[in-house]
Amino acid sequence: MMAGNAMLAFVLTCLGFGFIPGPALLQTVSLTLQHGRRTGLLSALGIHLGAFFQICVVAIGAVVVLKTSPWLYHALRVAGGIYLIWLGIQRIRVRPGSDVPRAVSRNVISSSALIEASNPKSALFYMSFLLQFTDPASTLQIGWQLFLLGASANLLFSIADLVCIMLAHPLRKNVMPGGLMMTIGRYGAGILFIALGVAAIIER
Repeated sequence: MMAGNAMLAFVLTCLGFGFIPGPALLQTVSLTLQHGRRTGLLSALGIHLGAFFQICVVAIGAVVVLKTSPWLYHALRVAGGIYLIWLGIQRIRVRPGSDVPRAVSRNVISSSALIEASNPKSALFYMSFLLQFTDPASTLQIGWQLFLLGASANLLFSIADLVCIMLAHPLRKNVMPGGLMMTIGRYGAGILFIALGVAAIIER
């Protein structure tokens, strides 16, 4: 069990990380602005299902394989980058009033989960971050400690997502679907996804 100071540091750090813009948060806010709060919430659910997969990977020690097998890490990073580029192009191509929102609603959970689950950096982040709060002297095995800490972190990250969804939704209601705010949000999110995808591919 973590001491009070360690627990406070864990909670504050998780909330801090949760509000840092990244592919997952961009996905959630972008879909909320384009298609409403329900779609944003479905996106957040998918993201945290993907994160839960990453936590399980870390808990069973599979992240060691990613660290010791550069080719596998690179392959996963490139695959995730390609997907982000594709997602960015799709965001830019979306047109208000089309049938895309229905398709997005059907696929948003799986696509959001894939964004998170296919990012090897998430597994490396969870391993490096959560290990700081484990206790080797504890009667609870390290794997279980990582799992419980990861599940707690994921819950705190979801709080950040919910806050961003609640803040983004009124912006959507106060502008016309084809207005400037929607256009900026659509192109901005698309360009950022493409940039993140390219960075993931070329980074060494």
